[in-house]
Amino acid sequence: MAQKITSVPVSWLSGLHAVLETLRSRPEGARELWLAEERRREPSAETEEMLALARKAGLAVRFKPRRQLERLPGGGRQGAALLVARAPAEDLDSFLTGMEEHRRRETLLVALDQIEDPHNLGAVARAAANLGADGLLLCSHRAAPVGPGAVRASAGAIQKIRVFTASNLASSIRRLKEKHGFWVFGADRGGAPLWSAPISRPLLVVIGSEEAGLRPLVKSLCDGLLSISQTAGGVDSLNASCAAAIVLYELARRKSLEGIRREGMEGRQP
Repeated sequence: MAQKITSVPVSWLSGLHAVLETLRSRPEGARELWLAEERRREPSAETEEMLALARKAGLAVRFKPRRQLERLPGGGRQGAALLVARAPAEDLDSFLTGMEEHRRRETLLVALDQIEDPHNLGAVARAAANLGADGLLLCSHRAAPVGPGAVRASAGAIQKIRVFTASNLASSIRRLKEKHGFWVFGADRGGAPLWSAPISRPLLVVIGSEEAGLRPLVKSLCDGLLSISQTAGGVDSLNASCAAAIVLYELARRKSLEGIRREGMEGRQP
């Protein structure tokens, strides 16, 4: 019987930050590195690092005329492009059950409810990676994929954070609550002020779509809703990625304060 061969989807990433972060964080997914010829003639620190990481990963490196890079999807920005295979989907249940209990109790996940703009996905991923989130939970339908646009918009940060996919976000939320003891809070302008709302961990923060916000069923599953105070002269609402960054910053601030208080209490013990 002939062996069935399945192909792994591949795509081109371009831009220094996206290429470098992918080579640093997920070199196993890389297939080939293309650099503009002038990067060989006048190598920069970034070029040297890309070449070193490519050699370590056993990648083919090809120097090409810039016009040839510009024909690639994404345009070979900044004279660097990387051919990568799509990362296999991770299992959220396995990730959580494999954690030590004290770590699981502090887990922070961010769910995106049908965010369709890859730039918003990338910006949320960048904020999540920089502000202490442990992973992203994405919808598998009517949602931006983790493709070149999202990787580029995240400056490669989406390669540094775990990404999970839900075929049914509502079912995944129920499972997180019932099996893993998560609290679920959604960003919604009708919610309690973010600055004063009591929030516990393990925590799932849900960010709604650019146009409609949280879907009614998803909103009904939240333990609470969080709003961000805005001045009277502003527009109707914040961009989804801006809202996510503000919420994540506030959560990081609170966690930092809790750590300071805990250290202070321990320091006063006889």
